[in-house]
Amino acid sequence: MSDVSLANENPLLQIDTSFRTYLNAYTRSYQNHIVDGVLDYAFESDFAVRQKILGLGGSGKLFKAAGGTDVAAEAKVLFMKCNQVGPLKYPEIYDILKKCSERLELVVPIVFIREDIDRPLIYSISSDMIDPCIVITKKMVDTKSLDELTFLVGSECGKLQNNHCVYNMAFTYLNYNKQAYRPAERTYNQTVSKQLYAALVQWVNFADITSDRAGMICLDKPGRFIDVICSVYADGYVDFYGRQQEGIDSFMLQQKAESIGAVGSRNLTADSSLSELERRILASAQFLNCQTLYEWRRDLDDKDQTLSSAQISDVRSSILLGNGGQLDG
Repeated sequence: MSDVSLANENPLLQIDTSFRTYLNAYTRSYQNHIVDGVLDYAFESDFAVRQKILGLGGSGKLFKAAGGTDVAAEAKVLFMKCNQVGPLKYPEIYDILKKCSERLELVVPIVFIREDIDRPLIYSISSDMIDPCIVITKKMVDTKSLDELTFLVGSECGKLQNNHCVYNMAFTYLNYNKQAYRPAERTYNQTVSKQLYAALVQWVNFADITSDRAGMICLDKPGRFIDVICSVYADGYVDFYGRQQEGIDSFMLQQKAESIGAVGSRNLTADSSLSELERRILASAQFLNCQTLYEWRRDLDDKDQTLSSAQISDVRSSILLGNGGQLDG
């Protein structure tokens, strides 16, 4: 009787979205970089808000649809229509992928190049049923520099490593704006509650910090982070979430970041005159003075820097985001 019951059970109900499962499956030697069950470079509020989201009504069904049927449909499109990156096909992207995977101690994911989307775009998908995949449009490959591509690929590797993908796929149901990515199939047919909507939008701001930090770890020169991310957005780039800010001022942000570095955490405040993207960049840049970055990148020289702890970096990032220094979202 129990065997019949199991056979008839919906396989989507077996999807395991736990963070520990992702680490076991997709990271080679993460044990040296785990603090309280979370990767040490991850922004604390990222994980905390995801835990809250899992407790909200409707989140389970949404994630089963987004992480099961939707991801499977997306993967089918990729395997049928896209070129897979390898040593002989798009070798420059393959070299970037290997470097990012090595620096993040990550099992090398599959990378596909899409030619059917006529704009620069990069995103990642994964589930228990699908191997981790990073998707890059050919327009992105053709228009971005090696530093920009390294940062973007590294950021996506960070999303895979920190189990962001199912949350990102769930975000596509929010109709956040017209520019946000829309997957090949959307099977969830219920209304997303206001509480779940607000939590996912809030989470994206925290997830940015984690993925930016992963991108920094992967850059040859992490100190160029502000220049690189500003150059990504400067020419009208629209990201997975539909956000853009053309003409963002890298020099101004670099100056602000330097002045912020001289301010103690107790006196630090968010600048309400800055855009959401500008605040995010300044918040992420706090990681450049964090000891954790140099533990991942032991090839970097930190002799002339006074480095902060991961907790101090998180608090400062949270303040600059406008979250008042609260790390639980």
